[in-house]
Formats: sequence, C-alpha cells, structure tokens
Amino acid sequence: MIRRITMVVSLVGLVLALAATAQADFHFERVGVSLTGADGQFSRQAGAHPDLTFSIELPSDPSPVIGGEPAPAGPLESIHSVDLDLPPGLVGNPTGLETCDPVALANAGVGKAACPVASQVGTARVVTTGPYTVGIYNIAHGPDVPARFGFNVLGVVNVIDARVRPGDYGISSGSFAVSQALAVLGADITFWGVPADPIHDALRSEQPPESTKAPRVPFLSSPTSCSTTPVSFTARGDTWEHLGVFDTRVLTTDIDGTPLAFEGCERLAFAPTVDVLPSSKVADAPTGLTVDVDVPQGDDPDGLATAHVRNVVMKFPQGMSVSPSSAAGLGACSPAQIGLGTNDAPTCPDSSKLGKVTIESPPIEGPLTGDIILATQNDNPFRSLVALYLAVKGPGFYVKLPGKIDLDQDTGQLTATFDNTPQVPFSHMRIEFPGGSQAALATPTTCGKYNTHIEITSWASSTPVALDSPMTINENCDAKPFAPSFTAGSSNTQAGQFTRFVFALTRSDGMPFLQRIDATLPKGLLADISSVSQCAPAPANAGSCPAASRIGTVAAQSGPGGQPLALTGGVYLTGPYKDAPFGLSIAVPTAGQAGPFDLGVVTVRAGLYVDRKDAHVTVKSDPLPTIIQGIPLRLRQVRLTIDRDKFMFNPTGCATQSIFGSFGALGGASSDQKVAFRSGGCKGLDLKETFKFKLRGSKSTKDGTSPSLETSVTQKSGGTNIAKVEAKLPLALVLEPKNAQALCKPEQAAKFSCPKSSIVGTASAKSVLPHELSGPVYFVEGRRKTKTGRTVATLPNLWIPLSGDGVTIDLNAKSEVDSIDRLVTTFSAIPDAPIKSFKLKINGGKHGILVVSGKSTCKRDMTFALRITGQNGLVQTQRAKPTIDGCKKTAKAKKTTRQR
Repeated sequence: MIRRITMVVSLVGLVLALAATAQADFHFERVGVSLTGADGQFSRQAGAHPDLTFSIELPSDPSPVIGGEPAPAGPLESIHSVDLDLPPGLVGNPTGLETCDPVALANAGVGKAACPVASQVGTARVVTTGPYTVGIYNIAHGPDVPARFGFNVLGVVNVIDARVRPGDYGISSGSFAVSQALAVLGADITFWGVPADPIHDALRSEQPPESTKAPRVPFLSSPTSCSTTPVSFTARGDTWEHLGVFDTRVLTTDIDGTPLAFEGCERLAFAPTVDVLPSSKVADAPTGLTVDVDVPQGDDPDGLATAHVRNVVMKFPQGMSVSPSSAAGLGACSPAQIGLGTNDAPTCPDSSKLGKVTIESPPIEGPLTGDIILATQNDNPFRSLVALYLAVKGPGFYVKLPGKIDLDQDTGQLTATFDNTPQVPFSHMRIEFPGGSQAALATPTTCGKYNTHIEITSWASSTPVALDSPMTINENCDAKPFAPSFTAGSSNTQAGQFTRFVFALTRSDGMPFLQRIDATLPKGLLADISSVSQCAPAPANAGSCPAASRIGTVAAQSGPGGQPLALTGGVYLTGPYKDAPFGLSIAVPTAGQAGPFDLGVVTVRAGLYVDRKDAHVTVKSDPLPTIIQGIPLRLRQVRLTIDRDKFMFNPTGCATQSIFGSFGALGGASSDQKVAFRSGGCKGLDLKETFKFKLRGSKSTKDGTSPSLETSVTQKSGGTNIAKVEAKLPLALVLEPKNAQALCKPEQAAKFSCPKSSIVGTASAKSVLPHELSGPVYFVEGRRKTKTGRTVATLPNLWIPLSGDGVTIDLNAKSEVDSIDRLVTTFSAIPDAPIKSFKLKINGGKHGILVVSGKSTCKRDMTFALRITGQNGLVQTQRAKPTIDGCKKTAKAKKTTRQR
C-alpha cells in the first residue's frame, strides 16, 4: 500500500526531482547528532533517557533554471539512503509503546499520517519547498525487523528500519530508498527518550497540542559504560544519481562540539542473580544443567537504566566435570560454520548442539531462543580444547557469542567465561544442558553441598558482583568399596596349545577411580617372545609402535552412566622396561573415537616380570591416566585381548591354578582378587624329551680320574613340559666334593651371590625367548634339619642361574645316594616352559667333582637311569648309555612310560 502511494506522489514531484543537477560525487553539507536532556543540553549521564536528534543538510542549487525559467531552490542531488550507526549501548525499547498500522501511516489521499497519538516516538523536521515538522511513529512490523519507524510528509512516506549490527551488536537505523517525490534539502530526525512525557505534547500528533494517555516509560537509553574517550556515531548516505557512492562521517562530538562521552556509571543499578542446578542429584553420574541469570531492569522514566552485563565467569564446583560419555556421536562447529562477526545463519551440525538458550530482552518482543554449540577443538577464538558458542536468533539478526571453557589440568574443575557480551539489556537468560546417559557433565563422586561461584561484571564497573549458587548431591550416597569386577582366562583351554587370552577389569559408578593394574599369571601360561619384534622405547612411550610388535588389542570404556565412551587401541610388545626384561605399550588413540576431540594417544606402559623360580609372569602397569587435558576419564573398564597368532600358549599341567589381580584406586584403596584357571586335556600329552650324555677327557675311563660330564636334552613340540628329572648316575661315577675349589654357602645362594670359586660347570637352554639362556653351575653346601631341629650336612647341591634377555631362571638340583650307593641328582622344580634344548656341563680335571671309581668305564655298566615326570603327571623312565672318550659307541637310550 505504502509503495503504491509513494509512486503516485513521486510522479507529482517529478519536476522538482529533475531540478537537481548531478555532480561528480556526493557529500553532506552538514551532519550532526545530539543527545539532550530536559534542559536541552548534552546529557552526559550514563543510562539516562535523552532525546536523540540526527540532522543532515544537503548541498543545494539556490537558483535552478528549468526550461529557461527560474525554479525554486533544490538539492544538487536526490538523497537515496541515509543510515546512522549508533554507538554500542545506546538502545531503544519500542516494545512498551503502541504501534501504528502502515495503512494509517500512509493515510492515502490526506497527505498526513493518521497514527494513534500513543504510537508517536519523535518528530521529523524535513526541509523541502518549506520546513515541515511531522510525527515519527512506532510502526507495526514483521518478525525479521527489530523495530520500524515512519513519518509522512505531504503524503510521502519515509520508513526507518532499525537493525542489530553483527560484531558489536550496536543498533543501526536507516532509510534505504528515500522517495524522490520531495526535493529534500535537509532533515532533523528526533527520537524522544520518554515519548509519553508531557514535555512533548506541543509536538505530539499532526495537530498539536495533544497529550497522550500512554504510560511514561523509557524508550531511549544512553550507553551504560563510561570513558573519557568519546563514543562515535557513523552516518552515511548516497544519492539516486550516485548509487553506492557514500559520504561517510564519524561523529564523536555533538552539534555544539561537545565530546560524546558519558559519566556517572557509579549511579547505575546492577543486581544480577544466578541459579545453577544440575538435573541429577546422583553422585558420580551424568547430569544436565540449568543456569538462570536474572538482571532486574529499571523502567523509571526519571531514573537510570540498569547497567548492561559485560562479563560472566562461572566456576563450577570441584568434582563436576566434563563427562567422557558425552563424546560419542558428538560433533563440533568450525569458525566458518558459526560465522562470528556476520549476520549469516550458523550452519553448525546438529551433533554439535549441546543445549538450548533462552533470552528475554526488554527491547524485543517475546523470548529469543537458540543453541549452545561446541566449538572445534583448538580452532576457536581461544585456541582451546573446549569452547562454546551461544547462538540466538533475533528479528533480523543473530547473536553469536564465543565462550571460553577452562579445565583445571589436575582436577577437571570447569570455569566458563563469556566476555565482552553485547551492550544490550536482558532481564533473564536460561541455559539448559539436557540430562541423560550422554549428558555433557558429570556430578561429583561423593554426596554433599557444592557451590558454583559466579562473578558478573557490568559495563559500568570493573568490580564484579560475586555470587554463589548452591547445589546438593544427595542420591547414591553410600560409598561403594573398591571392588571392581575381574575376569581373565584363555579362550582355548587345551593344555599346551596356543590361545587368545582375555583380561577384563570393570568398575561401577560410585567406586573410586582405577589407577593401577597388576596381574600374576599362572605357571606355564607363557608366550613365544622370540616370534615378535620388540617395539623400541621412544615409539613405545609415544604409543606409535609398529604393527610387527602388536600382540593384541585393548578396549576401554570411559565416563559415567549407562553409555560410557568406548575406545579401542593396540597392545604392543616392547623390550626392557624399568627393571623388567620385557614390557607392554598399551596405546589408545583418541582421534576419531572421542567425538570431535583429539587428546592424542593415551599410552600406558607395563613391565613383564618373569619369576626366576617357576617362570610365571607378573604384569605391573604404570599408573593409569585418570585425567587428560583437564577431562577426568572416570575409567569404567579395561579389557585386554592378547590375540596374536601362535603367540600365547597354555600350561601343559592341568592342576587348578589362579590368575591373581592386584588393583589400586585413586586415593589409595586397593583390591586383590583371583580367578580360577585350569587347562584341560593334559592326559593326551606325551613326554617327548631325549637325553644324551657324554664323558669327556683323555683319561676319563681310568680309576680316580675326573671326566667332564655333558648332558643334552631336546624336546619335540606338542608334548608336556618336564616338571622333574631324577638322574641316577652309574656306580662308576661318584661325587667328590673335596675336589671343588669352594662350596657356596646356602645363605649366599639365597642372595644370589655365590663366589666364582664355587663354579663347577656351565649350562644353557633355548626356549621361547629370543636368545639362549646360560649360566654357571654352582656347587652349594648341603644342609638339612633333623627332627630334633639340628642342622646336619648333606651332599652338596647344584644351583644353576640361567640368564639371558634380562630373564633369570634358577634350576636347583639335589644330590643324594640311593641304597646301592649310586649318586642321584634330582631337578624337582623345573618351570612349565617348553625347552627346545638344554645343555649341562660338569667340569672335569683337577677340580672335577665327578670321579671314576674302580675299573675302566669302558668295561663297566655306565647306564644313566632317568625318571622324568611331566607337568601333567606323566612319568617316563629312560636308560641312556653315555658316549665316552676312548670307548666304543654306546647304544641308544631306552624309554618306558607310565602314568602316575
């Protein structure tokens, strides 16, 4: 309707429009602003409600000639658009004012507006063929315009649209298609600070004087920040003759030259309140959160506006932290998608939206709603791990604010900061993070009363208002003892066969957090270390071991509630770690698994310790991470699967054993547990060892000489391992301890410190380690206690510490004589480990401890009688004749087997 009326009037005024003579460019003859109080002087008071006047004057041609005839004075060019940027904080509130229908503003055929008196917000003095002063009215508008105003001069309607600028969120108002129906030479546009004030009655409506029954409410409010540096208005305009060629003026003084600076900020009221409430009162649980911020707004037309909020800092209670459970399926918003500093609609993915925000602002009808959005890690205004965007849709604009989230690296305590918020009043803001199993936050682990500390600073003062909002956690308060669920075992229980091995430890919500895992495996549950490349220290520490060293997988669950975050990684074999001969590097990459976050590769090292008596393996982990980059992991489960092909294998004995676990929690609690372990199918395993003996030395056959004795054992795969060997030497070989240089004392052997002089031989073994184990054979003084408690001497024993690859295995042999005086040597505690080969040499010569007794060994029965017991209890006897230097070749050993 307005457009049709304007087109008609434009034709009427076409002659005047044509009077303008185009010039090279356009400029204002004069531009000015003023903010005046009731006394007509510049109003310096921050938060006051002054009248705002914007004045322009255009260059004119005082003596135009049209068609050879003199014409009335007119502008050199026809104004097309005029726009004014108000300084941030100078705001208008049209919501409490009556509106005028656009049809009433046009009032076709009358030449003046017919708007309600209560809708008038100011005056427009327009200079054309003469000066005309008319009312400016608050016009009804659509949902995409914050405010619209208009005036009617001689039937020509001009509309002023207000908008919110992106970036500083100041107000800009302008007319962008001024009708050419009037030859405008200048204008004074005045908006009243309090439109219903009687002081304006003389200028009210189109036929003054007239009063209004509307309530006296403020419309305009000055900025609520004070500084000696003046604020600035920016005016710009162009003409129909030079579209897009703008004259732009920055104004820092009013029309009289007074700097546009404000004072009196200390007089402004500012009394915000905050209420922070979790959606769950359950300890150690995922929770939503509601934050309500209220800022009471003053509406006294004779008073001052409430100071605008500038900075909000919320320090949440210690124990409330980011919940790892929230990361699954979570997305993030990039700078390009949020578009800070623009009025473009955000294009952030729905998966990045953490919650909702609602804002009630007096200048805008109805609440504004929007989203709390997760920003991309490190690619945000703060270059931080976690940052938020608050994005709210307004009428024709978007408010998009970045918020910094600081995470305490030791405790995970959260501090949220929104700084330099817009200088726009709001009375209420609510932020809501939804609850549920994948809520963004987690409650403290123990019940109690907690406080969120808030500091809110206004634009009027640098001193914050300090507040505390209490919350209570009072459900699931009974402290749970640290007793995580523990399972472990082989997937294939067949004795001696290769198997997958699974270890799982699960903690329930409410228990102390996992920090340490130690596990002791059963005897005989071992691995073929020689078949795997070992990861070097640097990549092992960094979690970047090569695939060739991978022996299994790790699966972890992190976070409270029913849907913890699931992560997977690899388990890698390493070389020596700390004082262990081998180690593990357990590496879990977070990139691609923890939603949009990349916390690097979480690496835990562990040592593999081999017991020197029975070769069982103990795994001791370094402390498990409990917090990474300020995010408490709240680890729920650790599950290791050793699944490399032909790597780990079962014992060959089927006795019931246990897998022991010793677990530590953050805070010092511990739990020792065990699960039963047993292999099956032992009866089907045979003993597959072959023993050979040699007596070496040029005089090894003569009476009184000391030959060296060499023993070799070989084992074929697929059988049971040896548990015990009893060897009866031929009668021709006797033990002569006096020949030894020295005997090792039992207490020295107990401390693994026998003297070199007690060495009587050497031994070596090849097993599943990369290199051969070898070591000396020590002659150890024999002792035993009688029934009466006396210690008596016995025949010396043998102690053989076999070492290699950082592993030491002790073999001990007891010496005694049987009923017919044969020397019997018994190895009774052999580890359940496959022996590819074993060699033992007892030195001969001057200090040889074995001596030939009687006739030449070539003419006597030199049979070694062996009784071999397998780990599965199978007993085998063998009779082996040795190879003797200087004697003919002997027969092969004979075997007989029987089950014990």
